[in-house]
Amino acid sequence: MPAPTESTPGTKIIQPRRHKGRVVVWEDLSVNHMDAIDQATTPDELRSILGQIFGMSDHRDNLKNGVLMDLFVYTILHARRQGFNKEQTSAFFSIVKRTHAVCVETPFGNVQECYNYFTELLLCHGTKRPPFSVDLFDADQVRNITDYVVNTYFRHFKLYKYVFTPKVQLDLTMKYVGIPETPQPEEEEQKEEEQPGPDAEAAEQQEEPQEVESPRKKELRSLIQSQLASQVKELRQSVDEQLKINDQVLTQKLASLGEGDSSKGGRTSSRGGKRK
Repeated sequence: MPAPTESTPGTKIIQPRRHKGRVVVWEDLSVNHMDAIDQATTPDELRSILGQIFGMSDHRDNLKNGVLMDLFVYTILHARRQGFNKEQTSAFFSIVKRTHAVCVETPFGNVQECYNYFTELLLCHGTKRPPFSVDLFDADQVRNITDYVVNTYFRHFKLYKYVFTPKVQLDLTMKYVGIPETPQPEEEEQKEEEQPGPDAEAAEQQEEPQEVESPRKKELRSLIQSQLASQVKELRQSVDEQLKINDQVLTQKLASLGEGDSSKGGRTSSRGGKRK
């Protein structure tokens, strides 16, 4: 059995979805195709004709096409055993083929969506309600087709899914707020290898030639330092003056508060003397 292909990162994966059934007679197998199929007397001849119709001549070497070819051949053989005419065989073949297409369009489980689509397709060919449906199959034939597809295709649904859909792998990363991320062991080893030791740093410092400053660069450096020193001195003076002013204001406020308290005390004492 062929191994499933792995999905490449960033590939858009189709989610399971609903498909609406419609009349599909003569869409995959035309009248000319059915004439050629009726001439096939052996399964090998039938495989050769179907390979030419659907471009699967490599079904003997390509394992996926081989599985799909078996599905197509056994569908035609079942139609022959049931005595279906060309129109019924074409419709039955398209129902199976399109049900399989819905199955393999997504790697996720969609057996319910596939079965609903299959029943809708079958109803479109079992009731007379043109142009939405035609009475191509009677009740017994509808029951027979349902039993066949359920017991053959849907019974091996997961096997078809395994062969024709890519393998999906979920990479889950959890981040906790407020907790630093723990580095991977490989990253820690790489960091340790990248960090040079003290001996290596000393050797690098010795190897690096000391840069000799030019006279112009020295003059520029001294000019910048003197300018910064003068600005710092002015800033200190302004800060000292501002502190002195603040101290004076604070002293005046404290003095005014003290005078107010003393005047209040004298008033209360005089009032007390009058009461006596």
